[in-house]
Amino acid sequence: MDFKTILNEMVSNVDGAIGAGLVGTDGIVIEQIALKGTFNISDVGAEYATIIKNAKKASENFGLGKTSEILISTERAMMIMNTVSNSYFVAIALDLEGNLGRGRLEVKKAIPKFEKELT
Repeated sequence: MDFKTILNEMVSNVDGAIGAGLVGTDGIVIEQIALKGTFNISDVGAEYATIIKNAKKASENFGLGKTSEILISTERAMMIMNTVSNSYFVAIALDLEGNLGRGRLEVKKAIPKFEKELT
């Protein structure tokens, strides 16, 4: 199964999904899909990669363990980001009426598939 197939499977099961992507912690997008033309994770990949790195560092510094998930909610959308490995994370964007719980579940289900493809 390739990255695009995994992303398509993930977003097709989430009401309100806007798009998703697999991103390196360096901010480089490995693969992405958009269900709405305005979604482009490449535009925000570097910024969200910085957020992931800072959250990981803060969690470890406070003795809280590894960061596994980050949720960002804005005026127009929600972004769920989960680490896949030390080098990658997966993100899914939802509109404000999107099913947040289902989004979290589908991302968690997709992580082992990404891990398998990355090895």
